[in-house]
Amino acid sequence: MVYNRVAMRDRLLRWLAIWAGWTALAIFFAVSASLTYRSTGRPANWLLSFERTLSEWWVWAALTPLVVRLARRYPVDRSPRTRHVLIHVGAGLVIAVASTLAQRALFAWLTGFWTYLLVSTLALQCFVYAAIVAATHGVEYYRRSREREQLEARLAETRLQLLSVQLQPHFLFNTLNTIAELVHHDAGKADRMITGLSDLLRRALDLEARQEIALEDEMELLSRYLDIQKTRFDDRLSVTTRIDQNVNEAQVPVLLLQPIVENAIRHGMGARASGGRITIEAKQVGSSLVIIVTDDGPGIADEALAGRQRLGLRNTRERLETLYGSAHAFDLTNLPTGGAQIAVEIPYRRGNRSE
Repeated sequence: MVYNRVAMRDRLLRWLAIWAGWTALAIFFAVSASLTYRSTGRPANWLLSFERTLSEWWVWAALTPLVVRLARRYPVDRSPRTRHVLIHVGAGLVIAVASTLAQRALFAWLTGFWTYLLVSTLALQCFVYAAIVAATHGVEYYRRSREREQLEARLAETRLQLLSVQLQPHFLFNTLNTIAELVHHDAGKADRMITGLSDLLRRALDLEARQEIALEDEMELLSRYLDIQKTRFDDRLSVTTRIDQNVNEAQVPVLLLQPIVENAIRHGMGARASGGRITIEAKQVGSSLVIIVTDDGPGIADEALAGRQRLGLRNTRERLETLYGSAHAFDLTNLPTGGAQIAVEIPYRRGNRSE
């Protein structure tokens, strides 16, 4: 019942606005005609001018709901177009004749004068009908565009949420598997990893549903992850960061770096007893933020370079595509000197650090 009352109120307000628009147009033509008379030295009959224009345009105010309904029922931009155009041609002629006769009858009732029926008048009525149909199509196209944009935005948001939910268990399971391996032969190290994991998860949960955070906050999250990995590898893992000071507040996707660094550790460290080195760089290049993660391992297999990456990197690619579209780049390459490099380029946007 409440919904019906709201719908009726909105419909009433909409048609009152249409009536007001036709009235404003009638007043404009009445004033214009009267001023034209006065500019030629003839006396202006203001009352007659208003009676004539109001009788003409108020008829169209009454016909507008019918024309709008026909325009929505038979849109000329949808199939079958030819049939819909023919319907509007026929309806336009009928309504043009009916409006012309109604205008003359109303004017005669108000003033006692019958005016001539001219072909030019009928052509004008057909033009008004076509203008209403065109305006209706324009409003409908705008409404559909807005609905499509809102739907795309909701779908993109849902996609990002699903990707984020997918990424967090992926990281969690990998870390728990590592702890499970350590707990049997190094309980102290496993305990430190559990403590580090608890701190990392607490910070990640504090971010709630945010999709982007400041790079400085992202680096803090990454440092918690690296603490866990350093506990696992002892002094075999060496990490160097080169972050320009002016990009600390640049906005990046949450947990962007963790799967990239995880990939570098997996391929850079592997089963090598000597361990490996990872370098993380971030800088501003023009209007872009460029982040580069490099390892000194044996490189990445051809199938991974061809696009068949594991879940973490595949998830990262999809998140970047959803967030930035064609405004981003994600390059995975093997270096001629050995090792692999992942370079991410996204639009540079400054923001505030999360609390």
